[in-house]
Amino acid sequence: MRKYVMEAIGTFFLTLAMGLTGDAFGIGLMLAALVYAGMHVSGAHYNPAVSFAYFIRRKISFNTFSGYFTSQSLGAFAAAGVILFISGEVFYVEPPASTDIYQQGIVELLLSFVLVLTYLSVSSSKVLASNKAYGLAIGLILTGLIILGESISGSVFNPGISIGVSALDFLAIQGKSFQSIPLYTLTPIAGASLAALAHQYFND
Repeated sequence: MRKYVMEAIGTFFLTLAMGLTGDAFGIGLMLAALVYAGMHVSGAHYNPAVSFAYFIRRKISFNTFSGYFTSQSLGAFAAAGVILFISGEVFYVEPPASTDIYQQGIVELLLSFVLVLTYLSVSSSKVLASNKAYGLAIGLILTGLIILGESISGSVFNPGISIGVSALDFLAIQGKSFQSIPLYTLTPIAGASLAALAHQYFND
């Protein structure tokens, strides 16, 4: 149970950072801190795409993946509620209107690939796993990816955050951000799947 609680807490604070600041460095540093806090408990995924890659690599079971996905989505939902309480505004994620679905999908897929491959590499590689800079590596790569993709896709890379905040958006104001759930779910999962295959190719 502790690993599910950790995943919920981690996703809660990651979502809180996204909703309260929107700043790439703030979000990345928050993730770095959360990775150090939770790596030894749950693996510090805080993202169903990351968890799915670990499932493909047979590092977690399907039941654990399902529990992580649920915990991560609930953590994001709770954070969206806190953001609403603090700011009086609903936090949701949607892609920019200036780009089309194909551009958005390609960016979410490619950058999710990089994020998840970094996770797998620093946590699974015998050479890198003992390096205590793994948290900073993960946090900084997220910072860079947010900066790269924000103007094209919104830089979410996280199905749990999309589902959780969209649910709160709908319940609070009947918002339509749930329409972006397929974009922010299918493309990160696809990117994570490719990352898992790439990691297997290079390391097995």
